[in-house]
Amino acid sequence: MKNIGLYFIVIVLLQVNYVFSQNYNILDFGAKTDTTFLNTNAIQSAIDKCFLQGGGEVIIPAGRFFTGTIFLKSNVYLNLSAGAVLQGSYNPMDYPEHNIFSAKKFGTITHNGIYVESMKALVIADNAHHFGIKGEGTLKGAGEGKAFQLGINKDGKPKNIFFIGCKDVILKEFDILNAAQICISISGCERVLIDGIYMRSLVNWNGDGLDIDGKDIIISNSTIDSEDDALCFKSEYLNKFCENITVTNCILSSLCNGIKFGTGSRSGFRNITVNNCVVKKASFNGYRHWNMPPSIVYQPEIQSINTGIVILGVDGGIVENINISNIIMTDVLSPIFIRVGKRFLNPENKPSVMRQINIQNIRVESRSVIPSVIAGLEESPVEDIRLSNIRISVPITVSSDSLKTFPAVIPENLKGYPENRLTFGTKISAAAFYIKHARGITLNDILIKYAENEARPAFLIDDVKDLKLKDIFVNDKKLKNNPTMVLKKNSEKIEVID
Repeated sequence: MKNIGLYFIVIVLLQVNYVFSQNYNILDFGAKTDTTFLNTNAIQSAIDKCFLQGGGEVIIPAGRFFTGTIFLKSNVYLNLSAGAVLQGSYNPMDYPEHNIFSAKKFGTITHNGIYVESMKALVIADNAHHFGIKGEGTLKGAGEGKAFQLGINKDGKPKNIFFIGCKDVILKEFDILNAAQICISISGCERVLIDGIYMRSLVNWNGDGLDIDGKDIIISNSTIDSEDDALCFKSEYLNKFCENITVTNCILSSLCNGIKFGTGSRSGFRNITVNNCVVKKASFNGYRHWNMPPSIVYQPEIQSINTGIVILGVDGGIVENINISNIIMTDVLSPIFIRVGKRFLNPENKPSVMRQINIQNIRVESRSVIPSVIAGLEESPVEDIRLSNIRISVPITVSSDSLKTFPAVIPENLKGYPENRLTFGTKISAAAFYIKHARGITLNDILIKYAENEARPAFLIDDVKDLKLKDIFVNDKKLKNNPTMVLKKNSEKIEVID
């Protein structure tokens, strides 16, 4: 707590410092609101002058200013005034490739085990310190532009913001819209404050809201409405954890996942807390229409969230000390997906390790028969996972006739893309939780509501040791240790406790 307090003092001093620093208005450097004029050189000249003079604020006044890639520098704060729109150019040629190969960062979209050579973005900062973006204005990408409609999982589209290897960063209060890819990407950075951001990016594929890979980071009071994952923690470096992060008081809307750790999980995640957040469906769906029948998803024509909470260790890293609490989820296809896989192994040729995960005080309105999943590997089971005070309601069930179409042996995709619909398929013979390859799991104070004709047991347990199910209710009935409610395979020390 002492370190967190000191960090806030530093942040306050940083803000005081730039409030009373020198100001550089981009109009004085030739910027124009003419829609045919590209302001890249004018804005960059203001940033460069501010940097050379020791730092301060670069003012974007009211008006719409088209620009290509600009590079923020140390001690320079971009101030988006009320009514200002910093508009990304619709010409792909205005976003040059920025070389980042020396950072040894693995890919976000292309997961091929090769370091990323370059990156495109509207605003880039590379190894800068004591800088940021603030204000009441808007940073708007060009993701809706025809030239950027390249389809799903295509590299080369510019992010809105890409900061790499930076320290002491502030992003505060402005709006950020319409990215062609990820809206904000914080990569390999330290000491970052993100507060009061409004983010809406629904105009292109792979439109994550906020991707975070760094340490000593605070995220608060922000709203994200995204095509892809809303809040996504990444670990895309070896020997560099994504760690020491708190997230609080955020609204996270998505067409994919609400809160996600991964997929990139090279070193891993540790000491991360997410608290007091709402997870819900995105406000519009132009792209991600899940091909799901009504027997699997209730009202599949309406947009939904793939999974509310996803915690992945699939690239050889360590995932530990994760605390998620006080979350409300609506319109999710499944509430929780916790998974150790082996898409990649670590340099010691070992898979990921996952332990000490605590998820509590969760309210869920689910829309599909896909249950929550907690699954490790036979050689690396998930350990010490604790779920408590969770309420789940599901308006759709699997009847006895439908259950005949479910596979007797649930398939397991070890190396493919880890996702609730893909890793084990959509037909899992458990109504609430599928737990596999796990040790030391506790579920306490869980209430599950679904229709009485549900033919599956609430829990399917496979290769699990030391599982405690305490104070579990299914449709107001106390959970009983029998196959109609808890089906066990190759497991031991399974306790159902009143």
